[in-house]
Amino acid sequence: MVVTDTFFSSLLAVAGTYTLYLVGLVIYRLYFHPLAKFPGPRYAAISHWHEAYYDVVLKGQFTFKVQELHKQYGSIVRILPDELHIQDSDFYETLYTKAGRVDKYEWMAGRFGDHNSSFATASDELHRVRRGALNPLFSRQRILDLQDVIQGKIDILVDRVREFQTEGKVMPINRAFSALTEEVILEYCFSISYDALRQPVFEKSLHDPIMAADEFSNITLQFPWLPKILFNLPQSITVKMQPEYATFFRMQGDFQKQIDAMKAGRMKDVLEKSDHRTVFQELIESNLPPAEKDSVRLMGEASVVVAAGVVTTGWALATAAFHIVNNPSVSRKLRAELEAAIPNPNVKSSWTELEKLPYLAGCVREAVRMSYGVTAREPRLLSKPLEYKGWIIPPRTPVSMTNVDVCDDKEIFPQPRRFRPERWIGSQKAPNGQSLERYYVGFGKGTRSCLGINLAQAELHMTLAALFRNFDFELYQTDISDLEFAHDFFAPSPRLDSKGVRIKVKPA
Repeated sequence: MVVTDTFFSSLLAVAGTYTLYLVGLVIYRLYFHPLAKFPGPRYAAISHWHEAYYDVVLKGQFTFKVQELHKQYGSIVRILPDELHIQDSDFYETLYTKAGRVDKYEWMAGRFGDHNSSFATASDELHRVRRGALNPLFSRQRILDLQDVIQGKIDILVDRVREFQTEGKVMPINRAFSALTEEVILEYCFSISYDALRQPVFEKSLHDPIMAADEFSNITLQFPWLPKILFNLPQSITVKMQPEYATFFRMQGDFQKQIDAMKAGRMKDVLEKSDHRTVFQELIESNLPPAEKDSVRLMGEASVVVAAGVVTTGWALATAAFHIVNNPSVSRKLRAELEAAIPNPNVKSSWTELEKLPYLAGCVREAVRMSYGVTAREPRLLSKPLEYKGWIIPPRTPVSMTNVDVCDDKEIFPQPRRFRPERWIGSQKAPNGQSLERYYVGFGKGTRSCLGINLAQAELHMTLAALFRNFDFELYQTDISDLEFAHDFFAPSPRLDSKGVRIKVKPA
């Protein structure tokens, strides 16, 4: 009896202490925290649980809630106890380009359970080492040298389009584009292929497992201990819980085998037969410090590079295709420009030739703008105080902005959800007189902007030219809701019951 009383007394003491701690924490965050005076709802100042509700329970809705908060509180809002969000297109360059050396917010950077990739590296100093090794491999010149590889994959896609045309079948064009971008990035990184473009309806591409991982990242962001448990489970158990991961695990296993083989010098004969050097062949042979060539780290780097290369460009292509097909005026103008520039449809034009075509270039820019790239906010931590409209933001405060807010800014892009390639033709200015290029943020800006911008631009120009020079399309049981941003899973997702962007190829 005495033992029981002692136990319950101890339990009550612990509970009382914890309650006092929580009360003290709430009082501190509301009244004494360095961000206490910034505008925002009280519940946002107290905890992260509202973000968990909107992003986990409601599936990727927090970014829309933040937009509502800006309407209520203004252009700067305290959205979490320790984070400020700014909605001001003119401030984007200041935060991401002009602020200089900035760190990522480690809590958000590790949302995919990996802190070893360049993308997830919070420290600016370490990021520069890791990103510095990758940058030359995705430079404009390296992608120009890769054009034959890209064109070879596009040729397979064109053959598949002809197959759908001949058989009169419905084509899930968004899945076809993801298969294309998968084939290109896997070929460049490792000289491997899963023949995604040759699947009957592109059903076994990496798109679904990558999007499943992106959706799951909203959960792991709130519960960062979860990946540590799941990554230690047998893969067979994880696959039973999430079948889409089977393809992703296969990919990671292939990456690790090849990385280990290259490091051991067992891949020389195979790689010498390739007509191009691979990204990870170059990294392993580079002057990176030995610790940065650890197989597990490189495998994580590979997973992120491939995932980014598949999803964002694939969705931008789907965005372009939908709007071009859905708007006869746009389709006619693009076709006329392509026919004038490429009289013989069997001739393959280079990226450098295609990017000089103003209307095609405008279609590419509109596709990137309207597909957003990344829809998640991107916090940065500055070492110095930052001033915004009279507010002095303390050093090391996570400050974030969101691509969506800039891309859909009505003051910069009138009728922002209307696909208007003409916006980008000539030296166009925003209504405020600034160059429109300043607000072209689909690839991000600054030292942490999209690594694959050159590869994406080449894929976008070359693919759209090949398809819309050779074919006419019509949409099949597809409308704007199959494309419009409805869920923020780091990357944009349309409504969850969408069957994708589906088309039929008109007879020749």
